[in-house]
Amino acid sequence: MSGTAVLWVDSDTRHAAAARKLITQNHPAWRVVHSPTPETALAPLASQAWQAVVLCLKPGVQELPSVLELCAGRPVLLCIEPAQEALAARAFRCGLGDYVLRDADGTAHLGELLHRLEALMQRQPDTPAHVVGMVDERIWQEALTMLQEQRSALQATLAHMSQGIFKTSADGRITVYNERVLELLNLPESLMATRPTLAELTRLQAERGDFGQNYSQVDHRGRGYVAGGAVQPAPPVYWRTTPDGRTFEVRTSATLPDGGIVRTFTDVSDYVRVENELRESEARFRSLSDLSSDWYWEHDAEGRFVQLAGDLSVNGIPLSSVMGRTRWEIGALNMTEADWAAHRAVLAAHQPFRDLELQRQRPDGSMHWISVSGVPVFEADGTLRGYRGVGRDITERKQVESQIERLAFYDVLTGLPNRRLLVDRLQHAMAAAVRSGAQGALLFIDLDNFKDLNDTLGHDIGDQLLVQVAQRLKGCVREADTVARFGGDEFVVLVEGLSGEDPQASAEAALVASHIATTLGKPYVLGEASHHSTPSIGIALFGQHSCNVDELLKHADLAMYQAKAAGRNTQRFFDPEMQAAVSTRSALEADLRRGLHDKELVLYYQPVVDGKGRLLGAEALVRWMHPQRGLGSPAEFIPLAEQTGLILPIGQWVLEAACAQLVAWSRSALTRQFFLSVNVSVRQFRQPDFVEQVLSALHVSGANPERLKLELTESLLLADVEDVIARMEHLRRYGVGFSLDDFGTGYSSLSYLKRLPLDQLKIDQGFVRDLQTDPNDAAIVRTILALAQSLDLAVVAEGVETTGQLEFLKRHGCNAYQGYLFGRPMPAQVLERALRPAV
Repeated sequence: MSGTAVLWVDSDTRHAAAARKLITQNHPAWRVVHSPTPETALAPLASQAWQAVVLCLKPGVQELPSVLELCAGRPVLLCIEPAQEALAARAFRCGLGDYVLRDADGTAHLGELLHRLEALMQRQPDTPAHVVGMVDERIWQEALTMLQEQRSALQATLAHMSQGIFKTSADGRITVYNERVLELLNLPESLMATRPTLAELTRLQAERGDFGQNYSQVDHRGRGYVAGGAVQPAPPVYWRTTPDGRTFEVRTSATLPDGGIVRTFTDVSDYVRVENELRESEARFRSLSDLSSDWYWEHDAEGRFVQLAGDLSVNGIPLSSVMGRTRWEIGALNMTEADWAAHRAVLAAHQPFRDLELQRQRPDGSMHWISVSGVPVFEADGTLRGYRGVGRDITERKQVESQIERLAFYDVLTGLPNRRLLVDRLQHAMAAAVRSGAQGALLFIDLDNFKDLNDTLGHDIGDQLLVQVAQRLKGCVREADTVARFGGDEFVVLVEGLSGEDPQASAEAALVASHIATTLGKPYVLGEASHHSTPSIGIALFGQHSCNVDELLKHADLAMYQAKAAGRNTQRFFDPEMQAAVSTRSALEADLRRGLHDKELVLYYQPVVDGKGRLLGAEALVRWMHPQRGLGSPAEFIPLAEQTGLILPIGQWVLEAACAQLVAWSRSALTRQFFLSVNVSVRQFRQPDFVEQVLSALHVSGANPERLKLELTESLLLADVEDVIARMEHLRRYGVGFSLDDFGTGYSSLSYLKRLPLDQLKIDQGFVRDLQTDPNDAAIVRTILALAQSLDLAVVAEGVETTGQLEFLKRHGCNAYQGYLFGRPMPAQVLERALRPAV
């Protein structure tokens, strides 16, 4: 019986394996195919020819399987338990050939089974082909339909798996796979359709570099297997990383009964990422915990401490005094019983708490503060297990807060009350004066020329003076009076308990102010030098006159400025006339802002001529054409503009207007060679973008930079000369010229003068006015002219009004002049008409 095929249907794989072994020993030519269940046997029964079918039923089964219908025309041998023998009788009616009872040990009956199988196949009569065909055709169609449904279900299942999967046959070729494995491994469908072996697939991936250099992207569990070409048994599981950074888990099943394997590929990149992040997070937490000075605590539902960890040395309390006790039993100096009751209420409500500050005394007597925060912890069923949280030492922070609170009311340098504390005391003093009928006085004190001291000797010397002034002021008043530092070099003295009558109160306040002025006017020792300083004092009375704190401070401040205007080192009382002057000044400022916006400013031009009276150029001078007051002199509004900052937009307007005038002059042969001088204030020159402003005005207007001359004053040289020189040289590279105005009246040093990129000096009119009558002025003018000649600088004499002055200046080398002798400041049209020839 060579070529005999036997289908063995048996759910007991051990029983089936033992039977196959016995059949192979006795009949090597037989082919035995095992099917684990009657259902899986339907397809092979319908599609293949079998010489015999062995049907082994599970113990306890009391119904014949429907697979018997497919066995028509074939010898069928039934293997059953003794308790199932009744099934055999029914099976014979369905075409059963024979049956065997299973032995108790499970395998002793196999010899008898083989013997009966041999006999069954030998005595099986030939079945007419047409009968078998009729039965097989009907059943074959049903089995084929079932097989197709099972195949479709299997394909759908494989297609929707998140894992990639393939199965190999016994020879190692890939016979079953899903689309996910193609996606994960980046494999073409055409390759898999050729049913490659594992070795071929592994070689292709290695050649593409999928496993990295020296297979570094495969972990140690699978590296040897992959490096060996996948010909050895695969490890059950290993991980590998793809070139694009994803991580796969590769699992391989044990060898299947048919000799193949099943391998799955799972993308575990998210798991690896989360695991790495958790690992890094845990490492960071441990590092911070090791470095932190905080401590960790836990207490149970009753508030008793059950765990403490961390640096507890700051507490100075032994653990034995903490464990098993509640926070309120340990106590705190700053907590009352009401405070503890409120804290326990938070715990009873299962609420978190933050920054509970507790002050305690260490065993050594020192005080310390701690801050604790906690959150409730619950069991799985929602029962409160207790609290856990952190604590930290905040003693240093509390000390700093105390220091900050002190600094909030006292001046750091002098230790005097500051503005904030002064205002508080002043409010109380004003209320007390109203109740008592007495009066008080507020003395506003400013040190004269203090800025000069700071600028020349430095702020450290200035601070020394302020400290000594504070000490002297405290010695000038009673203990009940207040001396405060208001800011900078300004001090305020609050004197209470003066007479209720204005004349007497004024006299008493004046006496205090005189004493202060005398005391502060004495020499100071600052380092190794002696310094003399004087105060200007403004006085405002309060008590009988209705006003608030801000108004009173403003009154005293106004009086102080009145004292400065009176020549400094004196005292002045506030009166309504001062307020009127301030109001007038404020109105003028508002009017000037409006005038600037409404383009009421105009430029006048004062001619500059040479020795023969020929016009060389002009100086641009700003005027205010007020709609009601008419043409205004610069003396009326330029000082105010300097004080309020309006000098900046005014200076920019003058610069732009001057450039526009140069462009207009460039269109005529008569005026094309004229230069135009523009005065630049110190504040304007020190603007960070001053150079850019000048260049922008030149560029926008199209004016020739060589025709523009900027006039600077010597006060510009009091600070940061290097920056001044750098800005001048920057503009000089574009052709802009520079003139030093009012030379001889300032503080310029010859060492600076020789470094400045100047074109000309302008002799101040104060020296020119009296040079014919005052030998000193004449000597100064001669010296300036000689100095200019040695430095190769041109000179313009200002304020030339007489021919005698002109002759003197010519005789001593002056080559350019400006003054009423040649013309007053005039509009551009008037200046241009004077140049036109008479018709």
